[in-house]
Amino acid sequence: MVVPLAASVLSAWGMLNTDLRIELARSQAQRSGIDIAALQAAFAAMERDGRERLGWFDGEVTVHRSADMRYGEQVFEIAVPLDAMDFAAPSVAAEIEAAFHARHEALYTYSLPDQDVVLVNARASVVGRLPPAPAVSGSGAVAQAAEKSRRRVHLGSWTEVPVYDFAAIAVGLVLAGPAIVESDTTTVLLRPGDTARFDARGWLDITIG
Repeated sequence: MVVPLAASVLSAWGMLNTDLRIELARSQAQRSGIDIAALQAAFAAMERDGRERLGWFDGEVTVHRSADMRYGEQVFEIAVPLDAMDFAAPSVAAEIEAAFHARHEALYTYSLPDQDVVLVNARASVVGRLPPAPAVSGSGAVAQAAEKSRRRVHLGSWTEVPVYDFAAIAVGLVLAGPAIVESDTTTVLLRPGDTARFDARGWLDITIG
């Protein structure tokens, strides 16, 4: 079992370290051939919209293009990435259709190149890249853990166990249960036979007895 130092707020921590992402879509409903000019106009409008919404963000912004496509007789679409497409190339419409056939075969093990291809929606993801979260760092020295206090717990019977400060544990230190490791927001109980090692990721890596 692993318990991060930020265990009680892990979802919030993850949200705050996730790239900013704006998803945009424009209906196209293009049948019997792809109108590249209309598709390019839709992508350009979505990119402008997304960049305006991220106008306050001063980091790197990237844009990813895709299209929802299907065969003429189908009632569902699949997403086809279009980032690799050169929209200035004269063959780009055929390349988009070929990408759809290849994606359909990758998902469902078959394609139908003789059927009409329908492009239903154009999609753009405008992404503000956040810098990597700082890694937990430690001295690497294994020090003797100092007990913060002692506390009575009931593990079949009442017993007094040491209490350690999660944030003060040295990287590499191994603790043996029974013991309590606590931070401002998290309490971890090590039962008899459990051992825990604090690693460089900021995790309490627990081996269950």
